[in-house]
Amino acid sequence: MSWKTFTEEELREIRSNPYVKSATQKMIRFTIAFKEEFWMRYHEKGESPRKIITEMGFDPDVIGDKRINGIILHLREAVALGEEFRDVRKTPENRVNENDSHLPTSKAILKMQHKIAYMEQELAFIKKIIKADNEARRKK
Repeated sequence: MSWKTFTEEELREIRSNPYVKSATQKMIRFTIAFKEEFWMRYHEKGESPRKIITEMGFDPDVIGDKRINGIILHLREAVALGEEFRDVRKTPENRVNENDSHLPTSKAILKMQHKIAYMEQELAFIKKIIKADNEARRKK
């Protein structure tokens, strides 16, 4: 089952909600205020996610159960990691220019393996370019 895409009309309605930072046909980025309110009502008061979504000005049928469950999952993950809620995505790991010493060993190894594979592809490409250049010079 794939994510529901929003129609232009649904997008206008979603974007008009003050709890929305941005939205595309496939994604909604909620504000920090939304996440804090949702988590407080869901986790501390035990309210149902559909009720919370409705009372915060969204149509749960438009948002969809899969996204609602995704909201809970992401908020739970942030709380478990001790992170503050944010309204932007984290910088992907491969774009961080920090020392990798803080990564768990398994993640650091996977990251290094990925870098090695990428460098091997680059080297193979450079070799092909050099070979093509040498062949072109011989034909002159």
